[in-house]
Amino acid sequence: MKVLKNIFGISLIIVSSLASFSCSDNQKVKELNFGFIGPLSTRATVLGIGPAKAIELVVDEYNANKKENEPKINFFIEDDKWEKDLALPLYTKLRKEHNIDIVFISNSDGTVAIQKNIIEDKVICVNQLNNDELLSKLNKNTFKIAKRTEETNGIIGHRITDLGLKKTVIFHFPNDFMTRGTNAVKKILDKENIECKIIKVPKDQVDFSIELEKCKDEGYDSYVFFGYKNFGFAMKQVRDLGITNKVFGSTVLLEQAYYDNSEGAIVDSEFPFFTTLDGNKILATDFFDKYIEKFGEKPGAEWPALQARDASKLVIDIIKEVNTNKPAEIHISDWLRSELLNTTYYKGACGNLSIGEDGASRGVYFSLYKYVSEMKVEKIK
Repeated sequence: MKVLKNIFGISLIIVSSLASFSCSDNQKVKELNFGFIGPLSTRATVLGIGPAKAIELVVDEYNANKKENEPKINFFIEDDKWEKDLALPLYTKLRKEHNIDIVFISNSDGTVAIQKNIIEDKVICVNQLNNDELLSKLNKNTFKIAKRTEETNGIIGHRITDLGLKKTVIFHFPNDFMTRGTNAVKKILDKENIECKIIKVPKDQVDFSIELEKCKDEGYDSYVFFGYKNFGFAMKQVRDLGITNKVFGSTVLLEQAYYDNSEGAIVDSEFPFFTTLDGNKILATDFFDKYIEKFGEKPGAEWPALQARDASKLVIDIIKEVNTNKPAEIHISDWLRSELLNTTYYKGACGNLSIGEDGASRGVYFSLYKYVSEMKVEKIK
């Protein structure tokens, strides 16, 4: 009888173990869906095409090399044409058609627009381009793995101060990023008692001659253009009016349409920018080699693609451990949020990244660059 009891006990243990294994296998995360919302046409395409391809590259590389216990990742892309009003419809489409778990989004205003939905849907949102004070006050599922908006554009304010310029006018596109960049520069100039005039322009404006002529008459010695390709027309009109003063721009000048619209007048402009010189050169070079091999060319500007590379790779490096580390009773969004918040000194192509309690990253630092010829820049400092 004793022997039978022991055999029966052992059998129970085996059955229990098999049941446990079977249950665990059923609970495994086998696939996850990523969505991307960014400008692929119309405006600011440098902020959409390069990042979308960068994430596609990272996802494809992961899927090709993933282990059996790691989930497959599917990637779906939508074009918001840099219109904040398209963010929510496109997000809704991605959820309805592909049930996305994570959404990468380029537009700051668009990030704000989908806040209510990502909480309701338990989706993690990652802005891989912008990282500002407003975005850091949004809900717990929003992460910013990117440069600091105010800090980056503030480089122009410090440059104006260093050059001893006394009267600055800032033209800016009417979205959150360019408005915050403008305010960051003004704050710096105000501290130094440097006069600063702000002109907010409609998004489709192409003729700036009336405003520029007035600024010329009023003796402004520096002109700042915080906006997209239409501001190339403004740079051309500055020179057509015989204005020879310093011209500054934001982070998006290295777009072919910007140069074309300026008819070359963009040359000698200074702006905050980021290249392989500013981050981890080995990782960045390796990434661009693979990017060129896959897509046949390098992205128009390095930093949007590099930031997207780091943001998506960081997320994937966490996700690959989901079936090993995530407790069964915890929703994947809660687990991923917790893991992201524990990020410290992650080795990325842009630098060593850490994420604070507000979901904002540190570790991406821009420099001052000069536009030297068509689609060519050089680092000033």
